[in-house]
Parts: sequence; C-alpha cells; structure tokens
Amino acid sequence: MSANLGKPARLIWSLTGSALGTTLAADGDSGGWDQSNLNAVTPVDLRDVEDVWLTALCTGHSGTTPTLTVSLNVFDDGGNAWQALALAAINTDGVGGGKQASSGLHGGAASSYFVLPSWGQVAWAIGGSASPTFTGVDISLWAR
Repeated sequence: MSANLGKPARLIWSLTGSALGTTLAADGDSGGWDQSNLNAVTPVDLRDVEDVWLTALCTGHSGTTPTLTVSLNVFDDGGNAWQALALAAINTDGVGGGKQASSGLHGGAASSYFVLPSWGQVAWAIGGSASPTFTGVDISLWAR
C-alpha cells in the first residue's frame, strides 16, 4: 500500500487566470503590496505554502534580441519586495525555450532551503530593442 503523505500541488497564480492578458510588451507584476492596510494581501497567497514551482514560456516574440525574465518576489512585514526566485531569460519560443525553477522548504541542498513569508508577487521584465513583445505567454506558479 502506498499513501500520499504530502500536500497535493495546486496552481496558486497564473497569467492566463489573472485577466492581465498573455501578450507582454512592458514590465509588470501580479499586484503590489498595499502599505495603507495593516492586513495587506496580494494576489499571490503563500500562507499555506511550503514549496513553489515557477514556470514561464511564450509562443512567439518580436523585436531585436528580446528577453523575458520572470521572478517570484516575496514581501516582508514592511511591504518591501525581495526576489526569492528568478528564472533565466526566455528568448526562444515554445516549451523548449521555457524556463522553470523551484524553491521552498524542500530544496536540492540545505543551503537552498527557503522559508516563504505570507505574501508574494510574480513579476516580469522585458528586455531588448525595437519594441520587444512576447505573445502566448504562460506564467504559472504552483505550490504545495
């Protein structure tokens, strides 16, 4: 008999589910910290999360030497954003050009373990020249 002793993975944020669209031509994020609210919340709720898996890919791009970088930022109690996880730059279309990274309490080595705070933010940056644009962008943040 085998038993599933761990938490099931679940999607906690995605670009397609955010109503932000899947064409990116400028830097952006999933939403910021409202410092006027002591009980501030963000669209990325990490309160019941031990581990995260961040993925990103696109189906098309334009411009000269375009790059798309995606990261997971976390917030401290003062609302300061800290980059917790960063993907290598995307400059190739499709799954083969997609990037992924994971972090949390269970890592590849003890030196990479990371305790997640309550709130986070998925952020992206566009680089290149001649008006770089990425289409069919899929950014997903999974957790358990």
